[in-house]
Amino acid sequence: MRALSTTAVVLLLALLCGCVEQTPRAAEPTSSATVEPTASATAEAPLEVFRMPTACAEILPAERLAKFDAAGLKLLGGPDGEYGDDYLLDPSPEQRAGGITCIWGPPDTEVSSVTISVAPLSPSARPAVVADLAGSQGLNETVSDTATYYWQLGDRDLQPAILNVLTTDSWISVIQTVGGNDSYAEAETLALEVHELIYS
Repeated sequence: MRALSTTAVVLLLALLCGCVEQTPRAAEPTSSATVEPTASATAEAPLEVFRMPTACAEILPAERLAKFDAAGLKLLGGPDGEYGDDYLLDPSPEQRAGGITCIWGPPDTEVSSVTISVAPLSPSARPAVVADLAGSQGLNETVSDTATYYWQLGDRDLQPAILNVLTTDSWISVIQTVGGNDSYAEAETLALEVHELIYS
């Protein structure tokens, strides 16, 4: 009994010293095999939700509106424009689709005006819109994963720069009276700014 106690003490001391080799543990599973994905890792990016604006002030950021003002471009047409929706003789296609059309330009001339429209787009209305843009107007078509674009570069003499962006549920259009590469590039920037505000 005494010998057993002595042996137990020796083994205990050896374990404390790390002198006795312990039985190796089973290898820890790799994290990829056992760790469940966290909520943040599996959560999908929130879906964009289209919100139809009711005023021109809601479709562009304040910085852009300030640039328009500094360039002498006033809001002439649109729900909150100087002349309201009466600025145009007839409703725009976007207005007929349930949207709004906003026109910024110099008060005394139509030169250098910028027209931006936003409208909802339903599957049933889409074919007629596409037929007009691609067929009647003869605009170029570019298709991406998220949108279809109907556009023309235009020029500085006769043809405006035109960009239409059609998604599954919205239609954004930008028309720069003076066309050309620079104007079209600005139209792309404007369309992106509109998109960022009308989707939440």
